[in-house]
Amino acid sequence: MVKRITWLGALIVLTFSLSSCGTQQSSASSEPISYKDMKSMVIDILKTEDAQKALQESASATSGNNGSSLRSLSVQDQEQVRLAVKETLVAPEYSKVIEKLMTDPRFAGEFAKAVNKQNKQIHKDLLKDPTYQKDLIQVMKSPEMDKMILEVLQSTQYRKQTMSLMQESMQNPLFRLEILDLLKKAVQEELKPKPDEKVTKEKEGGDKGGGEGGGEGEGEGGGEGESGGEGDSGMSDQGG
Repeated sequence: MVKRITWLGALIVLTFSLSSCGTQQSSASSEPISYKDMKSMVIDILKTEDAQKALQESASATSGNNGSSLRSLSVQDQEQVRLAVKETLVAPEYSKVIEKLMTDPRFAGEFAKAVNKQNKQIHKDLLKDPTYQKDLIQVMKSPEMDKMILEVLQSTQYRKQTMSLMQESMQNPLFRLEILDLLKKAVQEELKPKPDEKVTKEKEGGDKGGGEGGGEGEGEGGGEGESGGEGDSGMSDQGG
């Protein structure tokens, strides 16, 4: 398709050149060149080595610059190219080829870089869509998703990876300092008396003090009663 366009362009240029030459000659001789003569002249020029060499150089330059060649395509040609690429990508016979290409780390990396910006924008737009948000929440709440997450969390590989991350984090002095600060704060919070516990302790202390005071009063009263009884019995013995 590109070669065809190149050839047509070269023909148009040559035709205009010949037309200008024909116009000059006709003005000089006052006899216009016929279409047959013009066609014959173009064919003769195209058969020359210089014309063929010029066309080959033009074709190679056009094929070497894909971006400029694509921009030179007409709207209809661009649509045909897009349809051809689409049909190739969705064709069943090319699915294995595409899968093989996507498993290539280099190709996959370049492809991800090329579509990274577009993918980010698509995700941002989807997250703003209420319908997408609702569907995403339903998917996250589904039993299948819960089961999958539990399987991942309980897997040996995940646990090993988690332990490895924790060990690496503990090797960091800043992380260890933050952990120590959190532990100190937790211990201080536990040692502080809570409002409910303080009220309970005060109540228990008051009940205990009242019980001790009542016991002492009863003990003193009983002692006085016994001493009074002993005095009465002594007096009765003397009277007898």
